[in-house]
Amino acid sequence: MTTTEYTKRCRIFCPEELEERARKLAAFSVSAATNGNTIALFTMLVLQEILEQLAADPATNLTGIVAVSASIASLNNSIQLIDP
Repeated sequence: MTTTEYTKRCRIFCPEELEERARKLAAFSVSAATNGNTIALFTMLVLQEILEQLAADPATNLTGIVAVSASIASLNNSIQLIDP
């Protein structure tokens, strides 16, 4: 079940599931980089959930959509790729 499906079913925000997804995505790095990547990926996943909600009414939420998209792009630049 995806985070979105779980959230829709429960009608609550599920940060634990997003944290687990972020940890899996950041598992390729080492220590400090792993922590930074985990935080960045977790935040990106939270922002993705917010973006999905904003996209339900794009005409009204255009400013928010642009701001959240810019934040996701900025966080993407902070991800560190580390040679194993």
